[in-house]
Amino acid sequence: MGKTNAKGKIGEAMILADLQRQGRGIAIPFGHDLPFDLIVVRKEDGSLQKVQCKYTTSDGRVVIARIVSYSAWVRYRYTEDEVDWIAVYDATTDQCFYLPAAVWDGQVAVSLRLTPTDNGQAKGIRFASSFKTLIGNPHRDTPGSVEPVPLPLDLPPE
Repeated sequence: MGKTNAKGKIGEAMILADLQRQGRGIAIPFGHDLPFDLIVVRKEDGSLQKVQCKYTTSDGRVVIARIVSYSAWVRYRYTEDEVDWIAVYDATTDQCFYLPAAVWDGQVAVSLRLTPTDNGQAKGIRFASSFKTLIGNPHRDTPGSVEPVPLPLDLPPE
């Protein structure tokens, strides 16, 4: 397995574990011919939402979420018709972030701030802390337009 493929598997596993901690139902599609890695089963209404997983390493200040895949044989750009969420595992901070399609559709990458800007700018800045969970409608809502739901920190006892 190549280095890039190994990182992708780590990102996918970390995102799956994070979603499980959030109490989400998860299904894993068979094969590699789909533009998404996981399916989240929304317990609230039984809907299914497609999640593309990404691995990245930030500089500790900004996480870059790439909305494309590159390899030796393919260049692929995701659309909201194919994927509901882009989930990013940042190995630097060991955190997962969930970008709804309403935020990224049509873009190649999205920047998420981990720390405030040096000049204090807040307008037009996407803070990573707003993207810690899957909430709302991914095609309509953007963080800040819905109230975050508190999540348990530990897995429930079996």
